[in-house]
Amino acid sequence: MKLKININSLEKYLADLVNHFEYKRITEKLKADDLIADVDDQSAHHFCSFSK
Repeated sequence: MKLKININSLEKYLADLVNHFEYKRITEKLKADDLIADVDDQSAHHFCSFSK
């Protein structure tokens, strides 16, 4: 019984650890890609017309 409780807590700890590193990896990638700037640039092309 105690072994099962320890395995469950270890499993939760490992899942949290993996989630933490995945979160860091994804946020670093998003910062590198700078998606907001890409969206703003695309919006400018679609919604602004500079016809003279």
